[in-house]
Amino acid sequence: MLDLIFPIVCSICESVSKDGLVCSLCLKDIRFVKGRFTCLRCGVPFDLAGVSKTYSYFPSEVSIYEHLCGRCLFGQFYFDKARSVAFYDGLLREMLHKFKYQGKLSIGEVLSAILIENFPDDLEVPDLVIPVPLYIDRLRKREYNQSVIFGVNLSKYLGVPMDPFVLKRIRDTKPQFEIKSENEKIENVRGAFSIENFDKIKRKAVLLVDDIFTTGSTINECARMLLRAGASRVQALTLMRAVQS
Repeated sequence: MLDLIFPIVCSICESVSKDGLVCSLCLKDIRFVKGRFTCLRCGVPFDLAGVSKTYSYFPSEVSIYEHLCGRCLFGQFYFDKARSVAFYDGLLREMLHKFKYQGKLSIGEVLSAILIENFPDDLEVPDLVIPVPLYIDRLRKREYNQSVIFGVNLSKYLGVPMDPFVLKRIRDTKPQFEIKSENEKIENVRGAFSIENFDKIKRKAVLLVDDIFTTGSTINECARMLLRAGASRVQALTLMRAVQS
């Protein structure tokens, strides 16, 4: 009876939804990464038209089904593995913007559910979940860190602790999406993080959690600091992956 008076609606389009999260029509708009061929390390999808040659280099002697992308073959990432659940576009992108910039905290639970329900099969269960931190001035302005909300829900799902304080952003940085050059993105976050408690990191397998993976510069810098602090390995999980053309 209550469902007739107060129907459960989809969090995106607000039409009646049986599960109260995302209706089947909106789910069809989300482009999931799962089921696509991806780089074994950074997780960039190979089977997309428009993927940059930097990301889609295929050595002829290596199977398309299981290998590294050109960047991982010739570049340097400190994390062992990075995975994303969906692409940074469409309704999911709109949801994230409402969650981050319009104070729609309820959307955070929906996005967390999408993250958990599509947790990548090839990520190992970590010892510790660490969200990528915001700079204190930005945190005060926004009043919450979206990655911490993801981290809290993910730690409950995995049954491992989450620590939002062990990794700290010690200086503000320009938003990465405003920077075009990859080298500039790397320099933008170089030295932007510090470790607050080395004992909590030593010999721990860490899972970094963030909202978007673009070039990986931010996550890579976090991973570098964690490994320097004694972490045994670092994996990364983001809700979305931005693939550049």
